[in-house]
Amino acid sequence: MAASGTREVLVAVDVGTSSTRVRLIAPDGAEVDAATCPTRVVADAPGLAELDADALWDDVARLTRGLVRGSLAVRGVGVTAQLGTMLLDRVGHPAMPAILWADTRAQAEAEELADRFGAESLRIAGRRITPEMLAPRLAWLARHRPAGLAHTVRVVSLKDFLVYRLTGRLLTDETHASYSGLFDVDRRCWSEALVTGFGVDTALLPAVAAAPARAGEMTEEAAAATGLPAGTPVAVGCPDGTAGTVGAGAVRAGVTIDVAGTTDTILHTVSRPIRDPEGALIVNAHAVPGLWTVGGPTGLTGGAVAWLTQLFGLADHADGKLAEALATIPPGAGGLAFRGALTGSRFPDWKSAERGAIAGLDLSHGPLHLLRAALEGAAFTVAAGLDVYRRCGCLVEEVVVVGGLAASRPALQLRADCLRVPVVRLDKQEASSVGIAMLAGVCGGVFHDLDRAAAVMVSRAERIEPGRSAAPALEAAYAKWRSSGG
Repeated sequence: MAASGTREVLVAVDVGTSSTRVRLIAPDGAEVDAATCPTRVVADAPGLAELDADALWDDVARLTRGLVRGSLAVRGVGVTAQLGTMLLDRVGHPAMPAILWADTRAQAEAEELADRFGAESLRIAGRRITPEMLAPRLAWLARHRPAGLAHTVRVVSLKDFLVYRLTGRLLTDETHASYSGLFDVDRRCWSEALVTGFGVDTALLPAVAAAPARAGEMTEEAAAATGLPAGTPVAVGCPDGTAGTVGAGAVRAGVTIDVAGTTDTILHTVSRPIRDPEGALIVNAHAVPGLWTVGGPTGLTGGAVAWLTQLFGLADHADGKLAEALATIPPGAGGLAFRGALTGSRFPDWKSAERGAIAGLDLSHGPLHLLRAALEGAAFTVAAGLDVYRRCGCLVEEVVVVGGLAASRPALQLRADCLRVPVVRLDKQEASSVGIAMLAGVCGGVFHDLDRAAAVMVSRAERIEPGRSAAPALEAAYAKWRSSGG
């Protein structure tokens, strides 16, 4: 209980692809204060996407320090981040820059390992082998950056590194472990068969804990850097897409979530792991103990739309132009099909070598046609994911959409029209921050469990039904979009 005159808050650190945010969120879900800065990604060569993790820590500490004041009682801290691989030396310093989710440098190594272990990876890890997974990246580093690998004693996620800087403890959560490709998702532990088969040193792997568990307490050093009280509980945390799922209320089986931002993370919660014989689904241990998610993160969707607005010099008033495109250009975008795989495709096609394409372009098309086509292409990527769910027997009755897209009512209507199921908008759009605050609340004893946290912090604003008039044109556009893929 907070002292008289103080307000209880949960600290949510949310490192996205485009921006890094620190939010102070009250236990009832209300945002008390927030600060943000750009996430400084370095992509100076094809296929590479890196980040200076020490600089990121400085940004997080600075943002947090600017928010903390004496009238606040901090009950817990949660950290979520984009997917990324961190190599740490024996004193816990980065051995090299973080390798982010968009980095596809290990394509050749992934293909080599898939030829040998593809079936075993699907059976045990619940996923096909991709360049994002840990084993291909370690193989690439052994070939191309052996010095950095030689100094590495532990491999963790970007989020884990920040938790380590806060608590002095190195561990990971079950969802990040799932994404590594070395985790037995059914048994929720490291797979001896996969670790041995891939030739990974088990000493590199951290301990695994449930996302709401307490990773540790804020150290004196971290307290001095952030302004937060020493001893504050810090949750283990989870990836940003999974945090968005929690923040959207998907704490029980049978809920479908679309975290729509730079990419879309499409996840359906299940009470037991399921497999897709064609390997499109990835299976992850959920942040909620006893549940799993199936689906996965797409390639660039909203990020491709943002790239297009910048290309046309419209970035300063992008929202207005996107709304204009939806209002004035008919469904189907004049026959255009836009595939936004600027860094490769992920769920559901998993073609890391694919690149963006525009089909059907002629002299009749202008910038608004292209903007509408990009918005439709992002929605069609999600629609393709729902097709995989149906193929695997998952019942999708509605999709809860959170993230940046949820701020636009016209964009949500387009999403419902393209998906052919209702979409739900929540009162709070930044579900990743809300979700990680919920984990911090459980860790800090504010809530008994995530089910109770969701009942208090998550509420629906609107259910948007698919329109009938646009259905024929969008069905034809979806077929064209599917056929335009590489």
